[in-house]
Amino acid sequence: MQSTVNKYGEIEVVGNEVHYSIPLSYTDFDSLDELETVYKQKGISLAAFKNYLFAHDITLVTNRLVFTYFLEDMKSFFYLRQLYFEDQIYYFRSFIELAKNNPNTAILWDKNNLFVDLTDSKIKALVFEFDGHRLYSTPPTLDGLKEVILLSLTTLYRVLGKPRLIDFIDQRDKVIRFAEQVLRASSVQEVERVLEETIVNVERQEEIRREYEENLKQMKFFERRKEIRKAKANGKLTAATSSEFVEKPNRGLRSKNDLARPVKKKGDQEEKQGFFSSKYFYLGSVGVAAVILLANTLTPPNPDANAASSENAEVQQMQEKPTLNSDQVADVYRKIMNGENEEALKILDTVGYENLAEAEKKQMILLYEKEGLYDKLYRLDPNQADTVVMKMIENKETAKLKELQIQFPDAAPVNYEVAYMTAKYDTVIGLAKDIDMTDSELADRRKNQLLVSYLWSGLIQEATQLAGDDPQMKEKVTQFKSSNQRIKELTNKINVAQNKKDDKQVKELKQKIEQIKANVNRI
Repeated sequence: MQSTVNKYGEIEVVGNEVHYSIPLSYTDFDSLDELETVYKQKGISLAAFKNYLFAHDITLVTNRLVFTYFLEDMKSFFYLRQLYFEDQIYYFRSFIELAKNNPNTAILWDKNNLFVDLTDSKIKALVFEFDGHRLYSTPPTLDGLKEVILLSLTTLYRVLGKPRLIDFIDQRDKVIRFAEQVLRASSVQEVERVLEETIVNVERQEEIRREYEENLKQMKFFERRKEIRKAKANGKLTAATSSEFVEKPNRGLRSKNDLARPVKKKGDQEEKQGFFSSKYFYLGSVGVAAVILLANTLTPPNPDANAASSENAEVQQMQEKPTLNSDQVADVYRKIMNGENEEALKILDTVGYENLAEAEKKQMILLYEKEGLYDKLYRLDPNQADTVVMKMIENKETAKLKELQIQFPDAAPVNYEVAYMTAKYDTVIGLAKDIDMTDSELADRRKNQLLVSYLWSGLIQEATQLAGDDPQMKEKVTQFKSSNQRIKELTNKINVAQNKKDDKQVKELKQKIEQIKANVNRI
């Protein structure tokens, strides 16, 4: 197969080799040796990157340069279309990496220039651009990134506008929603954010599906059958819930640690008929029912035994703690899958956190996090304080953080963060001994907050000692000394301006001081 790329070049796939050729006259080289030297230097500069392919041989055939690439264990770009969306998204990370490095190493955003490496689950691009050999087709990086993602999701061979629904290979809502968000993105960073959020949601749904299946396995025979029927028949369930999460086998969804595993393709194996849907289940059920009926017919009733059994059951039930039955557990997971988090929490709340199984306890904590119910999460488990503070910082929910302090005035991690936010540096220093500054994910942030508190409190020696050999913290101490001197100079100017009753200058000088303080306080 031969195709045109880079305006004057041609690319041809022959077995496991790709040959790219271009007339020598369209390069800035007079000899092959000179070109090879520059090309090798480019290869050395990109040795640390895993998304580029370099030629193994460069030859001169008549008046054309021929670059030969060996691509064993690689597939063409269109291999992506054979994968499920849940597998494609991990490969899309390679597109992001190529786009972020595009200002340094431009690539051809062309389907014929991109290959799927099955050995490390990455997309790789042939490197054409180097000193003396230019690219003739260089669309904006964001446009090129969007195009290759949409080409992976659709049957199109070029993207001239917004694809139609019929163009998508997988027409599920989450695929269409992802494509729309990519199209609306205004930067490579925004596309990356959309991709990472999608990956998190997919992995979360896969985790829920596995837990749901695990709960099904723990149910009794007929309860499990009843639950499967309910999942199929419930009109409120989404298609993803009733088919993807109940009937379909694991389609190759992978966690970050599983990316090296082979990817399942559509059509690699047919979905096997489930046991409950097979004729053997129904034949077996009829046989079991017949045996039970015959036994009940031939065995005389024993009223005393039945009464004793019923009484024992009631006593045992009174002694047991409240728990979720199998129907309630299944209902919780169905509601989570449908996004009905509040309804799922109501069911869990009826039993209470301490009476839940470990799997459901984990779900309850995750739901509180997702719904932003940080006060309930902290009340549920005070050991979650660091997690609560970190989530609120990530979401920039400073108002909620202050509200949480009012509800839990003894929560040291919350008090520490609020004290820094409100510039109560003495309080920050006093609380430091009660705060984890080693293993916590907030450790670096907290050390910097303590450093700033020392500096603004005039404890330069303590700040220097805390900074130690950390270059960034040492630089902050140096910056503070310079900034503090500048603040003193501006303060003197403010006094002069006030004497002159120059309100405009006073205002401008105060704004400069606030800006300097903000730069020092920046974490």
